[in-house]
Amino acid sequence: MNTVQRIIKNFGVLLSSQVIAYLLAFFYTIYIARYLGPNGFGIFSFSMALISIFGIFGDLGLSTLLTREVSRDKSLQNKYIGNLIPIKFILSILTYSLLVLYVNLMDYPQQTINVVYIFGFYMVILNFSMMFFALFQAYEKMEYQAISLLINNSLILIGVIYGISHGFNIVYFALIYLIASLIILIYTLLISIWKFASPHIKIDVKFWKISIALALPLTIAFIFNSIAYYVDTILLESLKGSIIVGWYNAAYKLLTFSEFIPMVFTGAIFPVLSKFHVSSQDSLKFMYEKSLKFLFIIGLPIAAAATILAPDIILLLYKNSYYESIFALQILVWTIPFTYLAYMLNVLLVSINKQSILVKTTLVIMIFNVVTNLIFIPIYSYKAASIITVITEIIGTTLLFYYVSRFIKIDIKNTFRSTFLKPIFASIIMSLFILFIHANFYVSILVSIFVYLGLLLILKTFSKEDFDILKKIV
Repeated sequence: MNTVQRIIKNFGVLLSSQVIAYLLAFFYTIYIARYLGPNGFGIFSFSMALISIFGIFGDLGLSTLLTREVSRDKSLQNKYIGNLIPIKFILSILTYSLLVLYVNLMDYPQQTINVVYIFGFYMVILNFSMMFFALFQAYEKMEYQAISLLINNSLILIGVIYGISHGFNIVYFALIYLIASLIILIYTLLISIWKFASPHIKIDVKFWKISIALALPLTIAFIFNSIAYYVDTILLESLKGSIIVGWYNAAYKLLTFSEFIPMVFTGAIFPVLSKFHVSSQDSLKFMYEKSLKFLFIIGLPIAAAATILAPDIILLLYKNSYYESIFALQILVWTIPFTYLAYMLNVLLVSINKQSILVKTTLVIMIFNVVTNLIFIPIYSYKAASIITVITEIIGTTLLFYYVSRFIKIDIKNTFRSTFLKPIFASIIMSLFILFIHANFYVSILVSIFVYLGLLLILKTFSKEDFDILKKIV
């Protein structure tokens, strides 16, 4: 199996499973949002945002480090797994203690605190599962991670349907996530023992120090990025209340479902890029250029179409109680094309051992995001948060592209013309078709897909190399 076929296999396995898993997640998220209403869904979303920030301290970027290093040298597997288990155990205790301290100092309502406590345990368990996911990724055995995602989301969907039918409260729905994560941890542990090796705890303090030092830039970058990503939800909860958080996150959650494409793609390509960095710079450059092109071609039309169809999307999924989410979706959806590119740029920097640059870029966007949200959220509420999120994503992607261009030299003008210009033109024409045909929601989507793809072919967007890759996919 050659490199392209291996990437495609991993991407295909993850993509097919992720499509199903994200459909499951899509349904249970919509069910939870409808059942709990904007206020309950706001508490739910706030708790998830909070543990996402604190969860960084339970991993410190060590899982990503494991993937990079073991993908290059498989003999390091036992050393990393054995030492990461005690490290994560210590970090989990410290992280959960900090989380408990924070929610009590901030004097949130007791119901919110209870939900945060449960999600805190969920965060701890998830951090251990991430270690095994990183191992699967290092060996390019994405199917095991794919199966775990399917199991997890199936369990949550079943639990949500059962909870709604019995009229349970918000605490029950948080417990569903916790129980599902426990089952997934057991599954990943068993797969690791069966297919790779039994984890044996090791305490090598020198190795701990070296690993944490190597992962430190990643850790800082993850912290900055998480704060930038979730600070709007935290501030909206503190300044405007749970209902506003519910409206805002109803739109925001829809964006996360679209992120499975760059997430799966970069997950499949990361170990390959790490190896290319030490074996073939030409191959690294080739994969970089093609990845940017394909991700932008996919991401841009999603944003363009969703802007026009946002009223139909929100009212169809969430009903009238989330009417205020329409504006948020129309703005937030423009993060998609930039987020797709940022995924690739982030992974590339890590694969070439330039993760320290992520600290610089994430620091800039974190400061911008926090400061502007503090200024404008009290005045313009979730509308300000939506606009600031898009601007932040644009700034972050631009900075990442600038830094990557210093290490991987490409023809900027030619790249813009071949990668960005034609999809932009095709997306504009597609948007005009949607506006003027005045068709129903489903017909509009179908027409937009055919118009966009047709224009890409007419404009000769795809090169011979692109078609060769498509043939290999087939």
